[in-house]
Amino acid sequence: MPLFRDWVDLGKKTVNSISTNDVTNLYVLEWPETKKMLIAEHSADIDQDPKRVRRWARTVNAVFYGLVKRLAPHRRVLFFLSFVSFFLCLLSIAKEMTHPPFWLFVEVAATFLVMTALLAMELIDKIKFRDELQLARDLQASLIPKVMPPSDTWDIAAFNRIANTVGGDIYDFVPLEDGRVAVLFGDASGHGMAAGLVMAVAHAAFRTQLEVDASPLSIMASLNRILCRTGGSRSFFSCCYLQLSSDGTYLATIAGHPPILKIDAEGKVVEHIGRGAYPLGVKGGLTWEIVAGSLASGERLLLHSDGLTEARNATDREFGDAYVETVAGWHPEGGAATLVDTLVTEWRVFMGDQPPDDDVSIAVLRRR
Repeated sequence: MPLFRDWVDLGKKTVNSISTNDVTNLYVLEWPETKKMLIAEHSADIDQDPKRVRRWARTVNAVFYGLVKRLAPHRRVLFFLSFVSFFLCLLSIAKEMTHPPFWLFVEVAATFLVMTALLAMELIDKIKFRDELQLARDLQASLIPKVMPPSDTWDIAAFNRIANTVGGDIYDFVPLEDGRVAVLFGDASGHGMAAGLVMAVAHAAFRTQLEVDASPLSIMASLNRILCRTGGSRSFFSCCYLQLSSDGTYLATIAGHPPILKIDAEGKVVEHIGRGAYPLGVKGGLTWEIVAGSLASGERLLLHSDGLTEARNATDREFGDAYVETVAGWHPEGGAATLVDTLVTEWRVFMGDQPPDDDVSIAVLRRR
């Protein structure tokens, strides 16, 4: 519970931070904009009313309607109950007084209207912020491919679920002119808008560098250089980059990301590709190990973000690496989509109604 001096300090900070412009903007900019959004549905009818008093009354009514409409259903009920309770209390006070002064009703009504206006302005600010987040979410969704590139050699499937409005996970599968497929699978640090911005920068740098030099060494160096310049000390990007060739061979580079699991045709995990390394955007001038390998027919590479293995359910139990490897052995005869769907189903059953704390991404690359 805050102490008295905490309230005093808060009051001092509030008074010291208020400027004349703040007070002016509240009346000149913030409230008119809030009112305009709340009465948008009825503004035409209000403007056509010839009587000023009736226009004012209809405006007040439209403001309340617009405010209540934007509340969640259960909050509408609470708002209505508080509204009724407020006026019942006012009537009770007036009843106990022999001759209640008129100014009492004016003062209480004005206080109620001011508090409602403040609530409306705060609500509209939240709605604007939500709309901006939705735009960012739509942008992120446009960066993640919905259809995998066609390939005679590679069967590719992937899944992405973000934990917040905006996520930091990304995967991309880009056919190159020489027949190879370039794969980026990454996870930006943090959550929400900050992670989404890091992810967007990394993806843009990846697509740009592909047109210059698609080699693992060049891709990793370019992304690291750009992220070091644009990100902060806490902004980094953990990722895997692969080049898949039509003969089943591949080159893989891991930067601070969970290892890639190589699964044979019987469903057994035979190799963990990648080992401890810095993520991108932490330190300039670094290099990362390039691992060469090949897949026989029916073998698969499984990539996943740490949001999958570190997911915790309502009992605080972790999904875990061991269970991922167990599920990876199921349905070895199935295609890439079969393994992705199986992992997603098991993860959803494991989580139940518990919302994820982190983004979850999965990709499977299977040689036909």
